[in-house]
Amino acid sequence: MRRRKILFLQKRLLFPTDSGGKIRTLNIIKHLARWHDITYLCNILPSEQPYIDSMNGIGLNLETIPWSESGRNTVAFYRDLALNIFSPYPFNVNKDFDPRLRARVLKLLQQENFDLVVCDFVQMARNCLGIKTLPKLLFEHNVEAQIFERHAKQGSGLLLRAYMWLQWKKMHQFERRAGRDFDLVVAVSDQDRASFENRYDWRHTRVIGTSVDTDYYFPEDVPVVPRRCTFVGSMDWLPNEQAVIYFVQRIWPLVRRRFSDATFQIVGRNPPRSIAVFDQQDGVSVTGNVPDVRPYLAGSEVVVIPLRVGGGTRLKVFESMAMGKPIVSTTLGVEGLPVENLTHLLLADDPETFAMQIGRLFDDQLLRRRLTEESLSFVRSKHGTETIAMQFNSICEEAINLGRGGSD
Repeated sequence: MRRRKILFLQKRLLFPTDSGGKIRTLNIIKHLARWHDITYLCNILPSEQPYIDSMNGIGLNLETIPWSESGRNTVAFYRDLALNIFSPYPFNVNKDFDPRLRARVLKLLQQENFDLVVCDFVQMARNCLGIKTLPKLLFEHNVEAQIFERHAKQGSGLLLRAYMWLQWKKMHQFERRAGRDFDLVVAVSDQDRASFENRYDWRHTRVIGTSVDTDYYFPEDVPVVPRRCTFVGSMDWLPNEQAVIYFVQRIWPLVRRRFSDATFQIVGRNPPRSIAVFDQQDGVSVTGNVPDVRPYLAGSEVVVIPLRVGGGTRLKVFESMAMGKPIVSTTLGVEGLPVENLTHLLLADDPETFAMQIGRLFDDQLLRRRLTEESLSFVRSKHGTETIAMQFNSICEEAINLGRGGSD
């Protein structure tokens, strides 16, 4: 393997690992940093300073530019949302653009001989669009316009749907234009690649699998709380918030009607007020930020993934499988993953069926064991982090050769 010099552009540090996007990137870059010379350029919040040593421990060259932003549910946040109506860019693209970051990209490219620029998430693309001096690769974790489209069609309330419709149209235009500026685009599922081809006529998309760190996530020999369900996910991501509200309001009462001692724990960072109000009601607990989700998964009997909006692939699925936990999910909750109903997990797309599937797992120990053994073997054999990082590395090499006219 030829050692390359790569400029990796992200918005944040990858620690703490409290979102699927951070985990997916970390699972790849920790291997890339062994094989190549990686300069990782990002913004940094004051609260992220304690994690600099963790980033340096990966073995990369870290460059940071200080950043601050308005928290959710603040006056400034809603002001920015309102002002975005008049911007040609989607809200999250504006939020992730920093002229100082772009200036630093240009400076680094003048000072050093990089082989490749990797842009992690299309929201970051404004920071490197138009740069033609060397090959560029875009890492797309989702079909971003699709997420807004689903919110626009399924959101609760006319005002939210109207706002999401506007964001959908803006993101569709930006995502289509931005992707064409890169030599190659990395998608995280064949389904996402097909969406990119159908929506934007991209023919330069490649696919990697979804990985899980099976050295970190593995079955733990700890007592399981009978009839405990768990949801794990960043609660400041709107699809997760809406999924939990749907579960608590529509599915959980059906479960409790049959299993009065059942408990449900909501595990994830920054739960908004709409989620916090469920804490200590009808067997529900809301943990908020936790340093490690594994103890919560280990103590659960069933993991639930009631997503109805979203995109990309769901890392929480493979992490739960690697922990030896049976799963009940909506079809959309495992969209893009090569998993099968009744083999790796149970699927349900309406409240009654979802509650029934949870009840099946509560009652049937043999079913729980069969599903967990099959899914555990599946993720260990095909979805380890180094396997997927090698796929990503091959696409990097292809991008370098394409960007240089195939002469390297």
